[in-house]
Amino acid sequence: MLESGELRDIFDRTEIVRKPTYGIVTGYHALPYICLGDSLESGSRTTEVRGKVHVSPRFVIRPSEYEPSYEEIFGADNVDDSLAGRVFGFCGFRGRPVECNSEELRVSNLDVSVDQALSRALDDLARHEDITTGVFLTPNSQYFPVSIERFISSVLEDEFRA
Repeated sequence: MLESGELRDIFDRTEIVRKPTYGIVTGYHALPYICLGDSLESGSRTTEVRGKVHVSPRFVIRPSEYEPSYEEIFGADNVDDSLAGRVFGFCGFRGRPVECNSEELRVSNLDVSVDQALSRALDDLARHEDITTGVFLTPNSQYFPVSIERFISSVLEDEFRA
């Protein structure tokens, strides 16, 4: 297992090549991605990880001193006092009200270089006019989840800056 400094180095050296062209948190709630890096398997040159992260909608919790309240906007009939909310964060996204989970994970070993795999992936996305899939390069394929976290973090930074 790597120490936190080594994990931070992987996080920092992850290269974001392509982000979705517009908001996944306020608009789309599924974030497909392609992660590429040097393979650790003999006989292959590149590891490709494809998956999809599902992100909860962004919501705002307003202090009571800021009016109007939810009830005033939507009416008392639409407010259920028995409902309780819970906020989850994903791996270090402190202060960001987002819940993430990952699905459809597929790891493949390719017999082409990372540059060739990247070129093919970008060409395929352009050909299909895909504007929602992100692409990034990991410096260490064994710890690709750290690079996925970096990618999600970069998208959320843009989203919450708006």
